[in-house]
Amino acid sequence: MFGSNILEVVIGMIFAFLLLSMVCSAVNEFIEALIKNRAKDLERGIGELLGDPANTTNFIDKLYNHGMVNSLFKGSYPPDSKSDLPSYIPAQNFALAVMDLVKNPPPAGITLPPNLAMALRNFQAQAKGDAATFQAGLEDWYNTGMDRVSGWYKRRTQWILVALGLIVAIAVNADAVNIARAIANDASLRQALVATAQARAGQPLPPGSNSKAVEEQFHEDLKSLNGLGLPIGWELSQAAKASSAATGDQGDWWQRTLKSAQAAAIAVVEILEEHSLGWILTAVAISMGAPFWFDLLNKFVAVRSSPKPQNDQS
Repeated sequence: MFGSNILEVVIGMIFAFLLLSMVCSAVNEFIEALIKNRAKDLERGIGELLGDPANTTNFIDKLYNHGMVNSLFKGSYPPDSKSDLPSYIPAQNFALAVMDLVKNPPPAGITLPPNLAMALRNFQAQAKGDAATFQAGLEDWYNTGMDRVSGWYKRRTQWILVALGLIVAIAVNADAVNIARAIANDASLRQALVATAQARAGQPLPPGSNSKAVEEQFHEDLKSLNGLGLPIGWELSQAAKASSAATGDQGDWWQRTLKSAQAAAIAVVEILEEHSLGWILTAVAISMGAPFWFDLLNKFVAVRSSPKPQNDQS
């Protein structure tokens, strides 16, 4: 069974990774709000689902301009900007729009993409005239295609989080090895982390789609990181001090510049030797995502809070 100190160290590390992950997740959501990757993925996914990724039949135009879908975004299709497109289309809206386009085609006529034409024939055969069954088949087909789209987004997001995690780890010197060492050796820090973690465990994560909630949580988590006393941040190393001192040495400009460059190079090598492993571990931990660490935190907090079994006395 875990010793109480070991369990507290684990909870402290999980909580630190949770806060760092939430900071990076908030940055990722901000980036997503700017470039609208979800909307682009959805458009591409629908094209591949229909069997017409190049939109040669112009069916995607008609689908996006149908009232059941067009009501989800401003303007019309093709849009002035990809950012104007919806990032989510409910399966029911998709199915009803397709059914209406097939039943009531526009005056200029309609050409069905190959995958859609084949799917409709199969759904009609299975439904045997039952409209509800036919609609359910369309919705299930659409949801299956959107599972693939979700996979695109999750894989890309994980790589983005790795990059953001490494940037954040270096920027604030969040060295996982140093953090673990500090938590293990400092009882007061460990207890403060566990107490804060237990309070956070009962609170839900802010929804990623709520930009205001994400922004508020971002500032709160930065404040928490600064106030917990974790060994995060930069201090002037001996090599950096030597570099600073070199600029005050006597001699010509070239000698001073050379000494300063040499000291700076030594400082960089020292920093990489000391922190590179910890930074990489932090980046990998952040890439797991805030939900992963939040679920893990709740499990370990529950273990710590559970009553200890008493030994039977015979």
